[in-house]
Amino acid sequence: MDTQSDAPMERAAGPTLYLESGSLDPARAFCTDVFDGGDVGEYRVVQLVASQSFESVSDELNARLEHIDDPSEAAVIITTPQDDDESTATRVGEETPLYGFRVSPQDLTGISIAFSRILEKWEQAEGSVRICLRDVESLLPYHDTELLYRFLNTVLATLQGAGADVHMHLRPDATDDRTLRMFSSLFDRVFEADGASRETEPKRDGTEAAGEPSDAEDASSETEPGGDSFGAEEPDDIKEADEDADDVIPVTMDDDEIASFLTAEGHGVLAFGGESPYAIPMSYGYDPDERAVYVHISEFEGSQKAARLDGPTPVSLVVSRYEGPDRWRSVVVDGTLSELSEADVERRDVFENFKHGSLASVDVFNRPLSDISFEWYVLDPSAISGRQGVRSR
Repeated sequence: MDTQSDAPMERAAGPTLYLESGSLDPARAFCTDVFDGGDVGEYRVVQLVASQSFESVSDELNARLEHIDDPSEAAVIITTPQDDDESTATRVGEETPLYGFRVSPQDLTGISIAFSRILEKWEQAEGSVRICLRDVESLLPYHDTELLYRFLNTVLATLQGAGADVHMHLRPDATDDRTLRMFSSLFDRVFEADGASRETEPKRDGTEAAGEPSDAEDASSETEPGGDSFGAEEPDDIKEADEDADDVIPVTMDDDEIASFLTAEGHGVLAFGGESPYAIPMSYGYDPDERAVYVHISEFEGSQKAARLDGPTPVSLVVSRYEGPDRWRSVVVDGTLSELSEADVERRDVFENFKHGSLASVDVFNRPLSDISFEWYVLDPSAISGRQGVRSR
């Protein structure tokens, strides 16, 4: 494994983070962990790395493949300021295709697109896909840490959703403590530099990204899975979703059921009141002990959200799931949305409570990322109510 710790080789179901005690050897251009514990049969490997030439990666991979079974295909995404949007290909080992992508470290969307192109190409292929994210700290000088957190959140969800085995290397001495805690919260298992591991609560399965759309999108017409408009009271007539379900009667959810549901879901619709109601899809994290909802909101000059978030703001969060006319749940959280300081984020342990959030990818925004800021907010509830179909219990 391409790490300076002696961490064991067993793999977690979710993404794994290796904390390094020093810099990874720049002469070792391709992580060895993607070749360890190999399956019998086909497998594919991907590396994200900074400032390596495609030729050095190709040479290093050729040397490695003299001693191991060749992967079916390989790919490398190289972040370098000398980017010229180059993509290339060659063959290594015994005729293994190697695809290369050069992307500017300033272009997080370009990195996401490169991963998407690789996954799309291999979508119908058999065998496992193993991915290493390396030199991520080299992106820190180019981007705000909140944006990088959002980028990693969505990239990991995309890769895991495609069935890939993903791990990342990170040097704690290249980050501050807050950034380290923020990034670590995205991984199911973290290996310290001395090889000790610590488990974190896994993110729920699923790849849907429920984040904020651009303000150009009309969110006022959102509807619940049962078919009723947001902004109305919680529907008593959800049984109308099926003509044959005339005797389905909604049942009130108790506090434990509401807490369990809000903790597990991770996304809903956030509605702002006023003369012109405004609603947007929104990821969230829920702290059942404090009964607090945390959201990570994008803002830019002139946006509707920025205009509505000038001070504490009355909002409602609607979280629902529909599986059938008598199997559905819906929770409404009414309260006040307030911005959190960095100290509040740390004190409230927001990163841990946000594990179930499913953020939108950074390329959803229709403007330069440098024009967008991301801030943490808390929704302090004044009332929480929940209803469910009779067979949901």
